Amino acid sequence: MNGNLIYKIEDGHRLMSLSLTVCHEDDLNHVSLSELRRKRIIRLLKEAKEQGYLLSYKDLNLILLSSLATLKRDISYLRKQGIEVFIKNGNGNGNGNGK
Repeated sequence: MNGNLIYKIEDGHRLMSLSLTVCHEDDLNHVSLSELRRKRIIRLLKEAKEQGYLLSYKDLNLILLSSLATLKRDISYLRKQGIEVFIKNGNGNGNGNGK
């Protein structure tokens, strides 16, 4: 059971198509909705980075239908757990620190 999404995003003057896995069979093995959402965040950010792009909080908001506050809280939690998270910051600079 995999649910893939082709996510089109404008990067400067070019349109990029990212292939992202929104649903994966591993998603069935979660304890809570928070854990499921965090697993998906990690997977989406990793897949985008492997394709040469950093997703933003807004991108995650559109894909996961979660509030920006929830996403920021989840990413903060992941970083406190020692998980390296690369996300484009709010002003469009893909420096990876999410600030």
